[in-house]
Amino acid sequence: MTEFDPRLGPLPDQDHDHDVLLIAGSRPEVARLAPVATAFGNVDRIRALTVATGPDPMAVHEAFEALGVPADITMLLREPPDPYPAATAAALMSRLDGLLVDLDPSAVMVNGGGMTAVVAAQVAFWRQIPIVHLQAGVASDDLLCPFPQEANRRVIGQLASLFLTTDGSALGNTTGPNTIAVGDTMAANPQPADLRFARLVRSVRAGGPRVVLVGLDRADSLGVLAGLPDLLEREPDIHVVLFGELAAHGVAHPLALHNRATVVRSLPLAELVGLIAASTVLVSDNPELVADAPGLGTPAVLVDGPHVPQPGDSIRSIHSPAVMITIRQLLATRSTTTIEPSDGLEAARVEQAVAWMFGLCPSPVFTSPFPTNTDV
Repeated sequence: MTEFDPRLGPLPDQDHDHDVLLIAGSRPEVARLAPVATAFGNVDRIRALTVATGPDPMAVHEAFEALGVPADITMLLREPPDPYPAATAAALMSRLDGLLVDLDPSAVMVNGGGMTAVVAAQVAFWRQIPIVHLQAGVASDDLLCPFPQEANRRVIGQLASLFLTTDGSALGNTTGPNTIAVGDTMAANPQPADLRFARLVRSVRAGGPRVVLVGLDRADSLGVLAGLPDLLEREPDIHVVLFGELAAHGVAHPLALHNRATVVRSLPLAELVGLIAASTVLVSDNPELVADAPGLGTPAVLVDGPHVPQPGDSIRSIHSPAVMITIRQLLATRSTTTIEPSDGLEAARVEQAVAWMFGLCPSPVFTSPFPTNTDV
């Protein structure tokens, strides 16, 4: 872990004219920024520094490591965790402002509409540092859905200099030459090492089964586990993936024998984020995991959890007996998960767009398969 301290001197590798801070405050943000850091390193014309921070900076730090891109800076909050968002945002604002003053980067990049993203964008704007918004544009026309991410996206959209979108549109943002479609950079993460999950994700992308991802660790979630075989019988187009401590319970044995179910004790984070994004719904008794799901585009059901619903929330907190009813309701309203085809160059397109912003290349879109530091 690297907790940045300016008294220790500058970070290594200063032989670049421009540097960008990739600031992540959650695991979904890491899933999209980690491939970008790799792309910057491969081309080596702009220095990218990954920053792990947010309400739980160590979880973000571990996510960077799990995705093969160790965090360059892990910025801990001096204050203990606070349940109120305003207090956490205030602590983040002060620490991020100090970081920007110490490093004076050429730009900062944020993803989506989380708390850390909107705070980092505001602080960078006050310091007159250009902001690159990955996954720019509104996700819907409802300011309260998802809450508060949609409103945060719109705030960032008023401050950013470069808008990088997944599909070419950036509703609510300035359109024109500074809006560039790059695709979803999460697709540039390493593919699942387990061939079962690699095949399942490919099948979903090809319009195959809908995936119900279930992560259960607590004994009081056994009722949910016992209902999964019946769910498979009622929904012939779904595939259930069960992981967690209860995957080793005897009640899970009938599920393990089903040809449309996969049962594993644990999932590496690098594979887990991809499976969440490919799933139609996530069901779990782990609040942190459920909180990550909306950022990956998947509605979540928190089993017997303490979650307090917010306007437009895509997290549902359900008591165990009612979980199966809720899952069936979600399946009835959600079609097969749409995953855009990937050419594996999403992160490279981000690097090219930023290089163009700095005047290092003539076009924001590269014409050769892989840009190099000689493409000027």
